[in-house]
Amino acid sequence: MKTHLPRMMIILLWIVGLSLLYLTNTGVLSFDKPYIYQYSQESPTEYPPVAFVNVNVVPMDSERVLRNQTVIVHDNVIETIGDSGQVQVRAEAVVVDGTDHYLMPGLTDMHVHIEYENDMLLMVANGVTSVRNMWGNTGRKLWWGMPDQLELRRHIEAGALFGPTIYTAGPIMEGSPAFHPMVEPFDLPGEARKSVIWQAQQGFDFIKVYDHLSPEVYQAVMETAVANDIPVVGHVPFAVGLDGVLASGQVTIEHLAGYIDSDEATFIIPQDQLDDYAEKTREAGVWNVVTLSEYPKSKETPAGMERLQNQPGMVYVSPGVRFLTPFFYTMTSRSHTYLGIDYPRRMTELNRQMVEALHEAGAGILLGTDAAQAYHIPGFSIHEELVLLVDAGLTPYEAIEAGTRNAAVVMEKLDEFGTIEAGKRADMILLAANPLDDVGNIQKRMGVMLNGRWLTEAQLQAMLAGLVDSYKPSLLERLWPLHALISLVLNVYPLCFKFLLKAAHIGERIKRIGVFVPTRIKS
Repeated sequence: MKTHLPRMMIILLWIVGLSLLYLTNTGVLSFDKPYIYQYSQESPTEYPPVAFVNVNVVPMDSERVLRNQTVIVHDNVIETIGDSGQVQVRAEAVVVDGTDHYLMPGLTDMHVHIEYENDMLLMVANGVTSVRNMWGNTGRKLWWGMPDQLELRRHIEAGALFGPTIYTAGPIMEGSPAFHPMVEPFDLPGEARKSVIWQAQQGFDFIKVYDHLSPEVYQAVMETAVANDIPVVGHVPFAVGLDGVLASGQVTIEHLAGYIDSDEATFIIPQDQLDDYAEKTREAGVWNVVTLSEYPKSKETPAGMERLQNQPGMVYVSPGVRFLTPFFYTMTSRSHTYLGIDYPRRMTELNRQMVEALHEAGAGILLGTDAAQAYHIPGFSIHEELVLLVDAGLTPYEAIEAGTRNAAVVMEKLDEFGTIEAGKRADMILLAANPLDDVGNIQKRMGVMLNGRWLTEAQLQAMLAGLVDSYKPSLLERLWPLHALISLVLNVYPLCFKFLLKAAHIGERIKRIGVFVPTRIKS
């Protein structure tokens, strides 16, 4: 034991040191602030007026294109829209030639989770200029270092941080058993009322409800939310059911919860009553954020997982997230009770049928991705969602409307954004082709305007390249674990040696008084 303990300590230290060396050299372990803060510091805080000249405007107030227009942006606001021959361009304006190009409103992703600040770069680079964050970080999540979305919003509004406009729910209101260790459950109506009032006072935009709320607590949430003029969104609590939620005044339902059981991969409502429930949904005025693009990536085979790991957008995901994603993906997949290997295809078909029914009934459908789930890349996933909405029966105009005008309508912000009109926030995407012909044309970007700031596609790609470069560890990050390891060995080994000498001295004294002390421990 005397001779083995120092050796074991040194081996353990080498294992720890080499592990740290691996994690730092691959960028998994980093102590740098997210790149978005550096990018924001290097960005200008004031922008000149911008004139899009001879551009075809897709205003999204109706299914139409306004040809050969000039759009003037000044002080973050759309100032003027008119025929190019009749609108005078300011001398100091940056002129963007829009000939044969199309200008549409920026997209709103109605279901994201901002857990990594750099994700906001991916969103803007893909034309997402507004987001609805569906889990406001408080308490335990802030303690673990996750971002405060209210603080992010304040910095963005002040011009100190680059990112989309953020609308955010507060902490998830869930009952017991809570679905996640970071969630604090609400089992008493009084507790729920206090939380709703507190969230409204803090400045959260929505209350999000979840699966295990009791009917009594859910009712308390709804009543208190109405009294405090804050909308309720989220899941369909199991004990309340779809009929109860449709009658409650809840504004949106996420993931088609209540219609489809995503664990069992089956309909909750009778399959021969899809049209009836779609009609009930329309009559109730409830909107669905259907997140169709999430399920084709769920519970994949090993070959499917490899495909997900190599999808193009993964290069922009941090090494740390890429390192942890397979673990979280596997844990989520195991939570599904449906065991068939056809889970992704089965869920895709169930969702398609339900969206088809909702669309035919005229019920409201919104564009949302649940971005930041495993292998579901913020920004990039919005284009997958648009394609799947069209596959489910929406026209390109209707699919785009779900993430522009209708998003603003649901959040009661149509006077601020959602269409291209004078007086509205200047969030727009310039495209090389007409998005009303094909939603895939939204990926043919010439540039994005974010709150009045014009960014060419070349600038957006340079921003993404800077993000990738930021993941590469510096020489100091590469070498510090080795330095720390050598220091530990040099300091710990003498301590172990002194400890063993002292222990041996005590052992010899005990032997002298006749107590047996084993000198070797058998393994």
